[in-house]
Amino acid sequence: MAAALDELDERRLQVVAEQAVGLRWQILLTAVVVAAIVWRDVSAPWVLGWFAAVIASREWRAAALARMAADRARPIAARLRATVRWNVLIGACNGSAALFMAWLDPTLDAVLTMILVSWGAGAVSTSATVMPAFLAYAGLLFMPTAAMWLLAGGWLGWGVGALVLMFFGVQTRFARRNLQTFEESFGIRAENQALATSLEFERAQLAIARDQAVRANNDKSRFLAGASHDLRQPLQAMALNVGALRHVAMAPDARAIVEVVDSSLEQLRAMLDALLDVSKLDAGVVVAQPQRVRIDRLLTAVMASFGAAATARRVGLHITCPPGLAVRTDPDLLRRMLANLVDNAIKFSPADGRVEVRVCTRDASDVSGASDAEVELTVQDSGPGIAPENHRIVFEDLVQLQATGPGIATAAGHGLGLGIVRRMAELLDVPVELESSLGAGACFRLRLPRAAAVGVDGCEGDGAGAPWSLAGRCVLVLEDDPMVRGAYLNALGAMGCRVLSAATLDEALGQVDEPDAVVVDCRLGGGVSGFDAAERLREQRCAQPALPIVMVTADTDPAVVEAARRQALPLLRKPVDDQRLGRALAAAIEGS
Repeated sequence: MAAALDELDERRLQVVAEQAVGLRWQILLTAVVVAAIVWRDVSAPWVLGWFAAVIASREWRAAALARMAADRARPIAARLRATVRWNVLIGACNGSAALFMAWLDPTLDAVLTMILVSWGAGAVSTSATVMPAFLAYAGLLFMPTAAMWLLAGGWLGWGVGALVLMFFGVQTRFARRNLQTFEESFGIRAENQALATSLEFERAQLAIARDQAVRANNDKSRFLAGASHDLRQPLQAMALNVGALRHVAMAPDARAIVEVVDSSLEQLRAMLDALLDVSKLDAGVVVAQPQRVRIDRLLTAVMASFGAAATARRVGLHITCPPGLAVRTDPDLLRRMLANLVDNAIKFSPADGRVEVRVCTRDASDVSGASDAEVELTVQDSGPGIAPENHRIVFEDLVQLQATGPGIATAAGHGLGLGIVRRMAELLDVPVELESSLGAGACFRLRLPRAAAVGVDGCEGDGAGAPWSLAGRCVLVLEDDPMVRGAYLNALGAMGCRVLSAATLDEALGQVDEPDAVVVDCRLGGGVSGFDAAERLREQRCAQPALPIVMVTADTDPAVVEAARRQALPLLRKPVDDQRLGRALAAAIEGS
């Protein structure tokens, strides 16, 4: 508080000093006019002495006030008192001109009075910020002038003297009002400065918090990306070993345990995939790559992957899609969105319920009247539905609404599926709409840009239902992790394969002439990548057809996917179960 008052006093003094410096020529001209008025009736030495005193006192006061305004080492109270004393000096010098009225006629007295009163009125703007200084200066102008008229006597003298005193009172009130306005404006400015400082500080803090959040998010993404390989390695080994156990004769209770372990592994894999998807999407490392996609074939592949889950929950899956219909989108992102929506629909549908996926075309007209063909894709379940007030929050992370209703079991999940759908939809610029109410199921609607229908497309069904066999085939496994390598041997051996194994590229090169296909891990020890290994293995084995190679990786970097595409390597993401591995190997051998 004291600091604020001192700053206000500093500003008062600064205003007075600025006005004192800026009125040099006005004072000089007024003093010349006064000297000219009294020159004929007053002795010249008195006039010249008065003129010199006025000019000298003005210059000395202006210089002194400028020095005091700059001298902050001296207490402000002492400088304000000095300002009052300097105003007494110039007030006495200027106001002494009223004494000349004793030698002038009433007409010149009136003219001189006007000049002196004007000088006093001008002090409202030059000295009112320091009220004692104003009163000292203006009082020494108004009071002598009024006194000279009162001494002259008569009704004219008494009347003019009273008017001068009344005008002095008016100017004093006006000066006080100016002072109040000045103090209020100073307070407002101080508040604005404090607010600006506070806002700047908050802006800086927000920027720091934002940078910290970005760094934390990037650190999280790097950690998850780096840890994904290590996290998936034991899952990979467990998935393959569980697959091998299915081919082993065992008691029914033991087989039930195997199925429970397999189900737990699948849930763990799904959760890890979801966490990595969220991490990559938030980090901005996923880039949409739109292309022409046969929507009927993509839907067939997605629905086929959920056949077993739907059968286990006694939920019917139904597709309605015109043949040959194509859209323009990123097939991988759309497949993952649909997988999350279908998975959600199955989980929340009751026993003997129904999940319908419908595709139809529609025209979307914009405000200009132009019409663009769209494909509308809906996923409808027969679950308990979602209350309208919860439509927005179901797309947030880790939100799991309680599903209640006849025949509906508690859905196992991690609450990330719809959050991933939201992120991927934003990445694809695809609107996602939800229509649902309690007791009426839920319908999720996507609108995709339509592409020209084609007969053959890069987005084919994955062949999940096609029969395959590896019996009698020789497969080479190049994997540096002994635990995972052993799991491959168990799983492939259970499929009827003859299995060769190698921990290093050199070991694999020594056996490359025998196998029908090779399984290569993307990350190998010794700084060797799976892509380098695949290229060396194909170069080593010159026989035709080309050596079928399937790459397995925990890395989800788009650059890895692109590198696999360039080398025509089927890419499987860990953890890979025995069925997916066997199907991929059979397809690679068949296509070689």
